[in-house]
Amino acid sequence: MGGFIKTEKNGHVLTITMQRPQVMNALHAPACRELSETLDKFQADSDLWIGILTGAGDRAFCAGHDLSEGFDDPMPATGWAGMAERTDITKPLIGAVNGLAFGGGFEIALCCDIVVADERATFSMSEPRVGFVALGGGVQRLGTKLPKSIAMELLLTGRRMSAEEALGWGLVSRVSPPGEVMGAARHFADEMLKCSPLALRYTKELAYEAMDGEAFTAMIAAGRRRVGPALRALEDTGEGINAFLEKRQPVWQGR
Repeated sequence: MGGFIKTEKNGHVLTITMQRPQVMNALHAPACRELSETLDKFQADSDLWIGILTGAGDRAFCAGHDLSEGFDDPMPATGWAGMAERTDITKPLIGAVNGLAFGGGFEIALCCDIVVADERATFSMSEPRVGFVALGGGVQRLGTKLPKSIAMELLLTGRRMSAEEALGWGLVSRVSPPGEVMGAARHFADEMLKCSPLALRYTKELAYEAMDGEAFTAMIAAGRRRVGPALRALEDTGEGINAFLEKRQPVWQGR
């Protein structure tokens, strides 16, 4: 069953919306596969030059992995949300963070080329608070985009970061007034449309060779394969997920 991802074409720009507002746009495996397929089609369509990725509603961009539905179901070959382990999206992708971006939602934003955020948006690499690890590239990407102490603070506490703080650290390009984040994203898209689309693709390709190239993506996949099975076998992982679903504080045992 699909319908978890909505797309809208406007000229050469495709807006992709994560469409699960009842769970703050948290994604389960079927939604991740649908998003991966959507990105495949975006990349393959020569008439589409720029993508904008956002979430439905005004509360959440994406609350991460849906812990209530098929938590252990396999992800697509392209990784978490169809983005974490791929290097083939050569077209510009703008993240329009309209609300909270927690866990995997933060990871999705980090996969975008340019990120704009509503001033009410909040970011958190929250996985350790539910007994898990940001295996969708969050640990590696945040660790390379921020000074060590700041990256480790966020990764080891799971605390929330405001849109203004994210702007200060360069994780987002612009912070928009409430409800105007799509306008900010379209501004960047309009600026890109003044450029040759093929020149933009080559520019992105060269930039990512120096930043998040194939070796970097392979490192993310290797980390997931190494840590994931061990993590899922821990009692604390089950406790963290159950506590989240039961809306209580987890009781950690360290095993």
